[in-house]
Amino acid sequence: MANHPLFLTTEEVRTELKRLRQVRGPDGVCPRLLRDCATQLAEPLQYVFNMSLQQGKVPVLWKTSCLVPVPKVGRPVKMNDYRPVALISHVMKTLERLLLRHLRPQVEHAQDKLQFAYRENIGVEDAVLYMLHRAQSHLDEPGGYVRIMFFDFSSAFNTIQPHILRGKLEKMGVDNYLTTWVSDYLTGRPQYVRLENCVSETVLSSTGAPQGTVLAPFLFTLYTLDFQCHSKSCHVQKYSDDTAVMACIRRDGEGEYRELVRAFSQWSVNNHLLLNTTKTKEMVIDPRRSKSPPLPVSIDGADIEVVSSYKYLGVHLDDRLDWSFNTTHTHTHTHTHAYTQSAAQISNIHSCIFSEYAQNHK
Repeated sequence: MANHPLFLTTEEVRTELKRLRQVRGPDGVCPRLLRDCATQLAEPLQYVFNMSLQQGKVPVLWKTSCLVPVPKVGRPVKMNDYRPVALISHVMKTLERLLLRHLRPQVEHAQDKLQFAYRENIGVEDAVLYMLHRAQSHLDEPGGYVRIMFFDFSSAFNTIQPHILRGKLEKMGVDNYLTTWVSDYLTGRPQYVRLENCVSETVLSSTGAPQGTVLAPFLFTLYTLDFQCHSKSCHVQKYSDDTAVMACIRRDGEGEYRELVRAFSQWSVNNHLLLNTTKTKEMVIDPRRSKSPPLPVSIDGADIEVVSSYKYLGVHLDDRLDWSFNTTHTHTHTHTHAYTQSAAQISNIHSCIFSEYAQNHK
C-alpha cells in the first residue's frame, strides 16, 4: 500500500475540463465556462485537487448533490417508481474521472471476471451471450436442466456502507490516501431534492453512493467484488447491480445451487444490501420429457416466483430459449414507440395550425 498521495498533473486536469458537455450543477458553475477556460483553470484546480487528495478531504460544496426524481416506469404512481439521479458540481465530476483512471489499475488484479459492467470492450451483450452459451452447452447433453435466479436489490447504490467499502478497498491494496478520500467522499454528503420549481430542505447522508455520479457505479462493483462463484455447475454473474445465479443441474441434484442462493442472500444481509424478494424471479429451463414441477427456492421465508420469461439486461429470455418472444416484444415495442412519436408530431402540427388560425382571426 502506497504511503504517498496520488499526484494529478496540470495536463490531466486540462484534458478533462475540455471534455465537459453537460448542464450546470448545483453550484451554479457552467460547464461551458470550465471547458472554454480549461487552460487558465487547469493549474489552480490541479493545486486544489492534489490538496484534497493529500488531506483525504472533499470540499462540502463539491459533494453536495441535487437529487432529481427520474421515472423508471411510464406512469409512476409511488416513490419506488422514481430513480433519484444526483446532479453534482462539474468540478467534482472532473476530479472523479481523474481518480477513476488511477483507481482502476490498483484493483484490476482483484476484479471479478464475471462482472461485465464498466470494463473496457465488455458490455451487456457479453453478459447475455455468456449466460446463453453456458445454458445451451449444458442442455446439449441429455438429462440436464438449468435454473437461473435473477436477484433484485432495493435501492442498491443507496445502501452502500462507507466503512465496509473502505475495508474492502484496503484488502485490495488501494493506497491509503485514496481510500481515505473515497471514505470522506461518501460521508457527510449534503443533498436536497428538486422537482420542477420545488426544492426540499438539505439533509446530510453518510450511506450509499449518489446515482448519476462518475465514481458510484464503479464503487458498487468493488463493494460486491468479494462474492464470486464459478464452479463446474454453478456461477454468479453480474452487470452492476443486476446479479444472476445460474446452475447447470444433472443427477447430482440442486444442493450446490440452493446453498449458493442462501449464501448470496446472507452475504447481502451482512453487507446491508436489501434483496427485493417480490421482484427477484427464477426461471427453470427443463427440456426433459419426464419431469416434475420444480421445488420452490425460498429467501427469507418467501418462495421465489418461477416465471416463464424474464427481461434480462434488455433481452427477453424464456424457458425454452426461443427468440420468438423477444423478437415479438421488440417488434411491438418499436411500432408502439413509432406510433407514439407520430401521434406527438401530429398533435404538435394541430397545435401550430390552431395557434396560427387563432392569430389570423383575432
